[in-house]
Amino acid sequence: MRDLSGHRKSLGFLYVFVHLLVLLAAGALAYFTWNLVFVMAAGNSTRAVPVWENPAVPIMGVFIVLLVAMAFAGLSQGLGLVRGRPVSKGLATLLAILALPTFPLGTVLGVYSLWFFGQEGWDVDLQAA
Repeated sequence: MRDLSGHRKSLGFLYVFVHLLVLLAAGALAYFTWNLVFVMAAGNSTRAVPVWENPAVPIMGVFIVLLVAMAFAGLSQGLGLVRGRPVSKGLATLLAILALPTFPLGTVLGVYSLWFFGQEGWDVDLQAA
């Protein structure tokens, strides 16, 4: 059986890096959505329809919340891998599949994660401790 501890730390740092970028992107998306609400409200002075009734605003809100949840899950997964703590193979597989379409970093993370968690003994160093 191969020693995968180096791959474990590398994958952990990759998880942290990619999901920090996801968190940054979610923040930028939230900022632009918030500004869009004010632009729509300023142009909506002729009728009394609230801006929140536009279906784009709640949809963007849900999308931002999902991105933040995915970023925090990936950060916790990455920090667990770096620190050598037990991590969830199911969560890692889900995050890897969700990351695959986001070329190039997400694709690298997804393929590397699927490869790592598919190896026999990916958690052997945790069982010895």
